[in-house]
Amino acid sequence: MSQTAARLLGLLSLLMVPRTWSGTELADRLEVSPRTVRNDIGALRDIGYVIDGTRGNEGGYRLSPFNSAIPPLPLDSDEAVAVAVGLHSGLSCIIGGMEETSARALAKLEHILPATVRTRVHSLAHFTVPVTGNQPMPIVEPGLIVSLIDHCHRHERLRFRYLPEDAPGSQPTEELHLEVEPYRLVNRQHRWYLLAFDPTADDWRVFRAERISPKTPSGLRFEPRPLPARDIGDYVERHSIGPRWRHSATVIVMAPTAEVKSMIMPAEGTVEPVDDDRSLVTIGGQDPTTMALALARLEVDFAVVDSSELRDSLQTLADRLGRAAEQNKAVGQPDRPSDISG
Repeated sequence: MSQTAARLLGLLSLLMVPRTWSGTELADRLEVSPRTVRNDIGALRDIGYVIDGTRGNEGGYRLSPFNSAIPPLPLDSDEAVAVAVGLHSGLSCIIGGMEETSARALAKLEHILPATVRTRVHSLAHFTVPVTGNQPMPIVEPGLIVSLIDHCHRHERLRFRYLPEDAPGSQPTEELHLEVEPYRLVNRQHRWYLLAFDPTADDWRVFRAERISPKTPSGLRFEPRPLPARDIGDYVERHSIGPRWRHSATVIVMAPTAEVKSMIMPAEGTVEPVDDDRSLVTIGGQDPTTMALALARLEVDFAVVDSSELRDSLQTLADRLGRAAEQNKAVGQPDRPSDISG
């Protein structure tokens, strides 16, 4: 999104609050000069916004209450989708307290967008699925997001080139040429995935969006099928194409599945029931130490099934923590940082 468009959107959001803003207040909020505020007020007036301005100690700016219709903010398609993706992702943000703010901002954005862009942005809520526990930050171009959502919305077949991710130590994989029925976009572990039905394979498949290179649209429509699962986020978690982690291991956790799922984030592993009191966890990460730290957070006992590297990392972590505990017993707990001497 361009700097000017972002600034105008921020200014317009402030002016929508039913009060009078001084030029200094607006400049402080937007972190710009009062002159820039005056220029931006002029730009909004030029595109049709009625903004009242008064002089004096109690003067300032406010959006006219007599506006019968709010003119569209001039964002292009990529700018609008980039903003909307961020706001929609905030509805399931891992930072608490952002959900209500994002919902209000997204509702305002949809009202002030050009009509040709509004439909695309509105489709985000239906055709994208953020997975709980992940920070939804797309790394693909907004234009590709727009294209994929449009195909989902129109029930139009997607023709594309696809480069699968190579497994460590394997031979490079050849590019695939596919035509599928697209249904949903899912955000997982900072990446976007496309859930689609592959008529050639007669099966559902999951593709990493940044590895998709669309071809010329065929224009062929398809009759929508029932989705493969009620929880699409969980389905994609279990069926994603390509290796999820550099290292992984199987662990038996001595607790019911529901309890373990509350302690293991989706980006760290998957959880399946063994029986009423035990769960099977596939834990993963960039290295065994990261996996050991994730397991160390568990408040229940567990046993590693198949990874000597993870066992070694757990032992190293246990030894280090044990030494720290013994040192604390020997020297006592200092009351202030100044009590710590070399």
